[in-house]
Amino acid sequence: MKAELRYLGETANARPLRKPMTGRSVWPGQRCPAFTPRTVGLGCGSGCWFCRYANFHLRKQVPLDVGICCWPKVQSD
Repeated sequence: MKAELRYLGETANARPLRKPMTGRSVWPGQRCPAFTPRTVGLGCGSGCWFCRYANFHLRKQVPLDVGICCWPKVQSD
């Protein structure tokens, strides 16, 4: 049962979002139409982890596994 739930969660987190999830949790691999890549520090990618609007506390000692969408407020360059 747990394996099934884990699989379902991973599948759901890989689906593209229809709109920004402002104020809600986002997973690193998710992506929405408002995706804007960060300009420094993380290389290239196409998920929320690499989006300027997502807050994963990357400037803290321990970053979050699940971030918060802060669109339309830019969180980092």
